[in-house]
Amino acid sequence: MRLNRSATGSAFSDHSSGKRSQPRLSECLIFIIIFLLTVPAFSSDVKIFRDDFGRRLELNHCPQRIISLAPNLTEILFALGLSQQVVGVTSFCDYPEEARQKEIIGGLVDPSLEKIKVLQPDLVLGFRGNPRRILDRLYEEKLPLQAFEIGKTFEDLFSLIERISRLTCGEDRWQELNSNLRERIKLIEARVPQVKAPAKVFLTLYGQGQELWTCGQNSYLNYLLNRAGLQNVAANFEGNWLAYNPEKLIADNPEIILILARNQEGFKQATKWLESLTPLREIKAIKNKNFIFLDENLFSRFGPRLVDAYEWLVKAVYFASEPERK
Repeated sequence: MRLNRSATGSAFSDHSSGKRSQPRLSECLIFIIIFLLTVPAFSSDVKIFRDDFGRRLELNHCPQRIISLAPNLTEILFALGLSQQVVGVTSFCDYPEEARQKEIIGGLVDPSLEKIKVLQPDLVLGFRGNPRRILDRLYEEKLPLQAFEIGKTFEDLFSLIERISRLTCGEDRWQELNSNLRERIKLIEARVPQVKAPAKVFLTLYGQGQELWTCGQNSYLNYLLNRAGLQNVAANFEGNWLAYNPEKLIADNPEIILILARNQEGFKQATKWLESLTPLREIKAIKNKNFIFLDENLFSRFGPRLVDAYEWLVKAVYFASEPERK
């Protein structure tokens, strides 16, 4: 820690003689006490962490200025009660509402290195949605970055929450959060019907041009579908996202089409577009107008609200006719 001469000069200098006098013991004790109270520290001098790219990070105090490079990480930080420590987020970090009040450092794929530096973070959190070239640049600049790649199952989510909690000195906070999420998952799954043959579904992301974008076997959305007792027709294809062949979709003949859209208006536009594609009109889901709206914002975040997405999916597929509980 560097001392501010203007703040300490009157205490440690003799203005009448122009000579520096020895600080009194009481003044030294006061300074030490203030220092200890204002600088949070780990129980040991240094803690060492490694991220999912094998990069080593040494922290000798609890991070007080955190920058998040992804919406899901922002949501985790806020869920862990770290809103005051978050000083920078991306333009996509819109949940919770308080996140909108934080300094914007750019987008998910084009964050500003200069803005990040100006904010003087003592911890930067990145996710696999950030381009590797961006992460490498942050590593090169010796910024305190920890980047994560995990993200497929609920257990992966619990692990991510725990790791972020430990990075930020919240060793006990993750336990309560994960415990609450686990309990909610149990309650949701208790309602999932036991069926002999899972319904065949096709999930598509609307607004990405004229192609049928869907989730492959490595995506957490495919995991959610399986967990909800549904058969993803694209489950045999590797990767997270892929453009699906219309002819293959006709052969698959899904019973339900799940549409990720920003809002109900986007959902309506998507259904009209799918119904306008003449070759697809004989697909069961389209013939029976069996479309289901999934909120893109909610379903695109690998964070605590993934459980909300799971609940939405189960209710929309199995209990859509139920009246809203007041």
